Amino acid sequence: MLLELRVSNFALIEDLSFSFDSGLNVLSGETGAGKSIVIGAINLLLGERAAVEQVRQGQNSAYVEGLVCCGITRQDDLDSLLEKAGIEKDNELIMAREIYSSGRSVARINGRAVPISFLKEIGKYLIDLHGQHQHQSLLRPEEHLELLDSFGGEKVSFSRNKLEELSKNKQKLQKQISSLGSSRGERERRLDIYEFQLNEIKKANLRVGEDEELAAREKVLANAEKLWNLTSGAYTDLYEGSEEGMHPAVIDRLNNAKKLLGEAAGIDQNLGPLLDLIESAAAQLEEVSHELRGYQSGFEFDPAELNAIQERQNLISSLKRKYGSSIEEILDFASRVEKEMEWLKNSEEVAERLEKEIKELEEQMIDESMRLREMRQETAQKIEFLLEECLKELALPDARFEIRVTEKEELTARGIDQVEFMFSANRGESVKPLTKIISGGEVSRVMLALKTILARQDLVPTLIFDEVDAGIGGKTVQAVAEKLAHLSKHHQVLCVTHSPQIAAMADSHYSLYKETVDERTLTRASLLNAGQRREELARMLDGSGIDQVSLKHVDRVLERARRFKEQQAG
Repeated sequence: MLLELRVSNFALIEDLSFSFDSGLNVLSGETGAGKSIVIGAINLLLGERAAVEQVRQGQNSAYVEGLVCCGITRQDDLDSLLEKAGIEKDNELIMAREIYSSGRSVARINGRAVPISFLKEIGKYLIDLHGQHQHQSLLRPEEHLELLDSFGGEKVSFSRNKLEELSKNKQKLQKQISSLGSSRGERERRLDIYEFQLNEIKKANLRVGEDEELAAREKVLANAEKLWNLTSGAYTDLYEGSEEGMHPAVIDRLNNAKKLLGEAAGIDQNLGPLLDLIESAAAQLEEVSHELRGYQSGFEFDPAELNAIQERQNLISSLKRKYGSSIEEILDFASRVEKEMEWLKNSEEVAERLEKEIKELEEQMIDESMRLREMRQETAQKIEFLLEECLKELALPDARFEIRVTEKEELTARGIDQVEFMFSANRGESVKPLTKIISGGEVSRVMLALKTILARQDLVPTLIFDEVDAGIGGKTVQAVAEKLAHLSKHHQVLCVTHSPQIAAMADSHYSLYKETVDERTLTRASLLNAGQRREELARMLDGSGIDQVSLKHVDRVLERARRFKEQQAG
């Protein structure tokens, strides 16, 4: 519900704050005192269009802020919207709107800037405003089906849940069929593609690690001449030496060093370990030389082998481009293709089975939707009767209300019905959609009647009525007052009124008035205590002045309101 409202530099309002309670909250005051300005400020919070003229003269901007409690039934829907917008919330939202004299307008929720349209999207879950500038869920045809079904109770709810479950099952089966391909021809085409891919991979006869082995062998063959020259040079230096004897082999020089050190060790036995090292080095050089000799004798360069290796590498690279970045990935792809082919080969039989199950589900959905239609039609008749009786009490004795249930072309999870509320205020006139009603007084009373009989089902927590008593008087006003009091048991209700009968039912009463300060007119607001409330009601009863007669009349009105509310509480 709307807990607090702050308005700054908006039209005649310099700075006003309101704290609203649950139950019935009333705003009263002389004509022109600023009641409609307050309603206009709330409209801004609900995403209505702003105008530069709304900024108080001499100011750069106007500001409206509302603190809203979100403890409502449609919590999941609201949470989903806020989550998509990246807005965190606990149990409260701060909705704000700022209008600049330049024409720019900024909206915020919990301090985060949002599009103006988002305020309207969020607002429909929080506040219904009924007045000249309507923000009314009941005037949105897409809401009529939900309201009708919620009034239908547990039976309708059970049927809808069953229908939704059938629809979900049907969607699951349709997804499975879709995974098979759109048609038998499509599935055959997919099989042909998979078969080609699998054959191409199997024909390659790949082996994990083969690409690395090929790369190593290709490197050797591509550098065969260089390898031969390098190993030949190393062998010559180590074992043969130059033919001219200018550069003896390393092994010869090492053997000579070993001979010299052997003689020295015969003199100084401390040189024995060094001799051992030289002998070990000579043995290792002998081994390296023999290995090099064997390498050279077994070395063959085959251009055909190099060409074959390079062709194999090209094949593997081609498969990698198509099926994976490594041989492991290519083989995994082939495994998946084999499984998919097995699935597709059996797909015709699977598709026939799924299509049969879908047809059975559709028949069940049709049967359930027809049962749901019967319940909706019964519920519609009950609402029509209750509403027309209620409208008689609200000075619309000839009003006709009809809930039109028609069949849609498409069967959905909500059934096959399309619902729209129709209305006629006068005898002899045909009913028309509520959206075609242009009389503000009729709209307000129809809305009040609907809200009254649908009070427990309507999920919008705060209802605002702007001069719902316009154009009516006498017993009708009292009936409107009682309807508002009844409605306030299930909703927070804010009502702008000139009627003392309605104001007498209030749980919280604000009086708005104009005041001149420094030759500027300002709108002020005051939360009335019991004594002030008596005086305000007396003014509303008799604008010529407050005397004992008018106060006694006020006391009778208050007493009647008290008795009615006690009866409602009982």
